[in-house]
Amino acid sequence: MPRNITCVAWLLLAFCVLAARPARADENEVWWASAQAEAKRDDYRLIDDNGLKELVGSGADMVLLDARADYEFVAGHIPGAVNLEFDLGDDLALSPEKRQALDALMGPDKDRMLVIYCRSFR
Repeated sequence: MPRNITCVAWLLLAFCVLAARPARADENEVWWASAQAEAKRDDYRLIDDNGLKELVGSGADMVLLDARADYEFVAGHIPGAVNLEFDLGDDLALSPEKRQALDALMGPDKDRMLVIYCRSFR
């Protein structure tokens, strides 16, 4: 009898794993509407994966900035991206060192497009 229970448990586990869909952030996520409202308020625009692929493929003059920690950047990043780590404390103001690093990345053209991405969308 215990062997049958074990087989049933394994079958249920296999079914759950195979039936599960990967989690992915998209327009249907609860936070998306509030993020869009924040972007509108602070005068920036949000794009999804497809929008980013289109933008990168267009050859537009832009800085593609990966705001994750350097070890995450080294582990993998979008080709052509540069890394400048941001943390929650940078939300209110940048340190003079980080401001200087960002200015150096942007170059003299202050109208140049800046595309920032991270892992957690914060």
